Amino acid sequence: MSKFSDGYFFGDWYGYAVSKEKFTKDQASEMAKLELEKPYAKEPYCIRIRNAFVRYRVGWNENNERCAGWWLEFKEESKRSVPVWLFDELPEGAARSPEYEYIEMPKGR
Repeated sequence: MSKFSDGYFFGDWYGYAVSKEKFTKDQASEMAKLELEKPYAKEPYCIRIRNAFVRYRVGWNENNERCAGWWLEFKEESKRSVPVWLFDELPEGAARSPEYEYIEMPKGR
């Protein structure tokens, strides 16, 4: 079992990832609801869920600097890849895709 539990990813893809090895899908969904909650949202919004992987490796960040850390990947690159659920907000006006599952979120308080 890997050391990865959960975390945010930025760059080409923004999202909150939760390990499938350490949490059930229901637990991961509850964590994502808390992390991605928008308490002042004027309208209801939607969180997308998709399958992805993370892997600890050395690479180049968006500033062309070499760095080591957890990297988000959309296919299993090696046996060291950790399966995760990836959560992000459905962009306003975007169509829903069968590639994702969705969580409806209420407008803010």
